[in-house]
Amino acid sequence: MACNLAVGSAPTAVPTIAPSLGETPTLAPPITIVVRGTPTLITLPGSQSTTVPVTSVPALGTQCQVYTTYSGVKAENRLSLRSGPSASATQIYRVPNFAEVLLVPNSTEIEADGYHWLNVIYVVPSGTRYQGWMARDSFAVNGLRDPSIATLQSTGRQAAC
Repeated sequence: MACNLAVGSAPTAVPTIAPSLGETPTLAPPITIVVRGTPTLITLPGSQSTTVPVTSVPALGTQCQVYTTYSGVKAENRLSLRSGPSASATQIYRVPNFAEVLLVPNSTEIEADGYHWLNVIYVVPSGTRYQGWMARDSFAVNGLRDPSIATLQSTGRQAAC
């Protein structure tokens, strides 16, 4: 019986549909989503985009040594983060001057192409992480290299990787 709130009216019956005990519920067919195309990397001004993936990430809670980048007194100077420990390796990112990078735990310094390379992680302000190799002794002025000036300087601190 349904409720009718009108004054002086008699209740009216409302039909109900009883489920059949023998009915089997049916599921809708699955929906297939197809994405066509490939992601596009947007290049940074003055650099080429790469498709170099981050292949290893330190475990959650791991501590890394913190280094500061140095490429001269001009704030607009940049250091190259490369896919491998070589001056000819693909450039992954141009890291700003005076930025902090994290040394990958248990990584080994590699000497190649006349430089000493460290495997580091750079985290941009938006949170995107780039992992690659930076020379710690690649400082140059007017094309003349001065390896006595460190381009990666240890801060003596550790931070979460």
